[in-house]
Amino acid sequence: MRSQYLLMIMALAILMGIASVLYAQQVQLPIYIPAVNVSITALSANGMPLTKYATVGLSCAGYNVSNIGLMSTVIPIPSTGSITCRAYAYSFGVYSSKTVILTANESGEAISVTLVVPVSGYYVPGIGFIPIGTLIAIAVVIIIVIILIVIGLIEYARWRRERLARLIRPPE
Repeated sequence: MRSQYLLMIMALAILMGIASVLYAQQVQLPIYIPAVNVSITALSANGMPLTKYATVGLSCAGYNVSNIGLMSTVIPIPSTGSITCRAYAYSFGVYSSKTVILTANESGEAISVTLVVPVSGYYVPGIGFIPIGTLIAIAVVIIIVIILIVIGLIEYARWRRERLARLIRPPE
């Protein structure tokens, strides 16, 4: 009976030794996931970059990401077939989008997408990008202020003439 227990303990010890050797010799296999690096840039109608003034994003099946200005993101793609994504940009109330099809052949590559948002304007150093609508509004306000100042000066000159005429006019 003792020999049976002794044999069972020895068999258990041998099995534990084999299990520990097998566990220590596990090999880690690298897993390759096909992916594409997509970068999105938004430009105005006259080619000025809208880095601080546009919201750009990428919408794929189950994967949505957005950012202000420039965006670069890694999109996993299926190993066979393709995935359809929509790149979009929004700035000053104007929206622009483009469909991007990512295939397994593009795996590991960097794809650049440029979206033209139909906003026209000018870059003013120290201020930034100003749309044409804002420039027109500023010009209208400046013209109104100039007209009010001219009307005020004309009224002041009339008031001054009347006051001087009262002083010069002989008393009645």
